Formats: sequence, structure tokens, C-alpha cells
Amino acid sequence: MAMAMEMAMMYQMKWLVALLMTLFISTAAGQTQLPDEATSALSSTPSPATPQPSLPKLPVAVHYETLCPDSVYFIRRRLYDALLDNDWWNRTDLKLYPFGKAAFYNNTELGQLQVFCQHGDEECELNALHACILENLELRQAFDLIYCMLRSYFNNIEVCAAHLKLDVSLAQECKRTRKTADILLPYGKETLSLQISFVPSIVLDGNFQPYEQNSIRYNFERHFCHQYQQKFNIKLPTCG
Repeated sequence: MAMAMEMAMMYQMKWLVALLMTLFISTAAGQTQLPDEATSALSSTPSPATPQPSLPKLPVAVHYETLCPDSVYFIRRRLYDALLDNDWWNRTDLKLYPFGKAAFYNNTELGQLQVFCQHGDEECELNALHACILENLELRQAFDLIYCMLRSYFNNIEVCAAHLKLDVSLAQECKRTRKTADILLPYGKETLSLQISFVPSIVLDGNFQPYEQNSIRYNFERHFCHQYQQKFNIKLPTCG
């Protein structure tokens, strides 16, 4: 019995010496080694994700008409391509105002507010449909849908929605159940406050420059780059 106890004590002493030597070697290397179980538990604990900083966005407002050739050209050939080709979607706070050179008036016979548009009643109805799209879809989805609808003055929401696999039922209900003037009222107020003389009119960073509109329409990327750098002191990668 005494011999068995002596052997057990010798075994424990050897195990303790081995453990102390391991800890000494690890500490000398500049790292304290924890027991295997503790090490495994710590290594399996995920480190908290580092929050990604949000990109600064330049406000860009486009006042346009659905049946205006210059509006169609700018949105399809200048604005859409600039945002897509330069990867500027996350750099742009885009606002679209489908109103243009329209105006409101009080129809005394009907006793209600009405609106007339530069290209007739059809344009007023299409402007209102675009407004309902902007109100009821996420901006990128709304812009892609409007881009499709403006193609060759197509303006067919059903065909474009099917092509893009979008649910436009809320936008259609908006147009069906509300008066055109009521839908366009907030968009018209913003546009009329600028006293625009040409469509489309583009406002960068809330600063409307009426005498620079022709240059902005045809050199949109250059103006965007300049305004972005001026506002945020950041030169974007695709800006020369």
C-alpha cells in the first residue's frame, strides 16, 4: 500500500513539473499559454465586427418631364450612365421631381385644384405615375423602372415591372385612387420655387445655378466631381 501511494505521488510530481516547464517556456516567448480547453473557448468567440463608415453623399435633384426629349436624354444617357459607370450610387443623394414646366390652377367650375403640363394631359398623368413610383418603391428600384419607362417614350409600367421583376401594385393604386394634382403638389412646389426656364434642371448640393444648366446637362460628371471634392474634400477615383 505504501509503495502504491509513493508511486502515485511521484507521478503527480512529474506532471506538475512538466506543466510548470510548459508555462515557463511560453511566458519566455512573450505569450502565456492557457490550458487547451480555455484556448479553444477563446478562439471560438467571434470578434466584434468593425462598423463600416458611411460614404458621404452629394445631394443631386433632377427636375424633369416624362415626355420631354431633353429630360429623357439626360436621365438615360447622362445621369444613369454616370451613376452606374462610376459606381456613384453610394455617393449620391438623388431626388427626382417629375413636374417640369407645369403649373397649378384652381378650376372654379369643378371647385378643385388642377394642373396643366407643357406636353398636355398625357404628360400630367405620366408625371403623376412617376411620382407614385418614387413614393412607393425603394429609390434604386424606382430609378431603374423610370429609366426603363422613358426608353423611346415607352412609359409602360407593366412591361418594365415584369422585366425588372418588381411589384408595382402600390404605385398603381396610388395613381388610381388619388387626383393627379394632389399627387404632383409636393413635387410642383419644389420645382416652382426654382422658377426654372428649361427642363431638365439639375441642382447640385441644393445650389441651383440657372446659367450653368446647359453645361451641367452635357458635362454632368465633371460638375459632379468638382462639387463633390469641394464639399467633402475628396477626389473620387474616376474623377480626372
